[in-house]
Amino acid sequence: MDSSDDQGIEGVEAFSPVTKNKRGKIVCSRERVRIVNMYKTIIKNNPNMSMREMRAIISKTMGVGESTVHRTIINYKETKTVVSPKRTRVRKQITEAFDDFDRNAVRRHVHSIWFRREIPTVDKIHKAVSDDKDLPTVSRTSIFKLLKELKFRYVKKGRNSALTEKTELILWRRRYLRSIRNYREEGRHVYYLDETWVNASDCPNYEWRDTTITSHRDAFLKRMSTGSVNPSGKGKRLIVLHMESEDGLVDNGLLCFESKKNSRDYHDEMNGQTFCEWMENILPRLKDNCVIVMDNASYHSVKLDKAPTASTKKADIIQWLENKGEVVDRTMIIRELLDIVKKIKPQHEKFVIDEIANRRHRKSRCRYVEELYKTHDNGRK
Repeated sequence: MDSSDDQGIEGVEAFSPVTKNKRGKIVCSRERVRIVNMYKTIIKNNPNMSMREMRAIISKTMGVGESTVHRTIINYKETKTVVSPKRTRVRKQITEAFDDFDRNAVRRHVHSIWFRREIPTVDKIHKAVSDDKDLPTVSRTSIFKLLKELKFRYVKKGRNSALTEKTELILWRRRYLRSIRNYREEGRHVYYLDETWVNASDCPNYEWRDTTITSHRDAFLKRMSTGSVNPSGKGKRLIVLHMESEDGLVDNGLLCFESKKNSRDYHDEMNGQTFCEWMENILPRLKDNCVIVMDNASYHSVKLDKAPTASTKKADIIQWLENKGEVVDRTMIIRELLDIVKKIKPQHEKFVIDEIANRRHRKSRCRYVEELYKTHDNGRK
């Protein structure tokens, strides 16, 4: 008996020490049940043992920290059940500190920037939120995350209108491309001109946009905005006109002046006289037998002899037809007279810009070509 007992004791001492649970590792519900069962067994066999001694024994036996053993036993005494461990992060995200009321306040701060006709950047939004004493303190990075949670997207602004592909536009473009190809095959130098404006209120191309606002009505009901407004063209700006070719910009061909009119359309600042004076100065700098391509703005297409229209008086229509050598029956109504005007108008239609080019290039004429595929901003075709 003694030898077998000694052998059993020696066998027990040969086992390795109890493996301790790693610091920070979650103690699963099964291990918590074992802790509670061991606690019940110790209390049953030795009811007078203190909590400190009991905690040390269980910790050493189970390989679990004493604080975990203590919390497990206390929770069991209070709830009479073994609670499963929480596997979610105890530490909350800073954005979770913003409840629904705070989030709506942040959204309104963004829209208030839009109402001021400014672009809501992260820095502006962060400053507005930081200045609001009723909102939690938040960093710039957290504002970035919060904006995404509020369904804001950082998107590129769209300022260009799409060209509707109508049948007449397709035909105009085909005619233009065919004409340009023929001129290039003839070896003629092609020049292009156009005008634009530079507004003092130009804005960045990207902005924070609220994707939860689906329409103007939705924005009105929520008392919010639909986003930033593109510059209207009002205010100080410059009108720029220039001409270029494959050789680059024409020397001394820049026309640049400050706008004086308070108008949304920069074409109101340009007129036929200004454009014709600029053309007379730039034509001597062009190569002989060249081609000039421009759009069909009204001041590009000023006519020497304007044909009658439906608003023209009948007597003036008759006089215009007789000046062109037509025999007119004075009993005709205006619609009949305008039908005759329509037939002969292409034969007598002359443009001021063509006459200027002809005077400057008597020997080698400079050809004026409309860029027919392009519809101008003023609506004329």
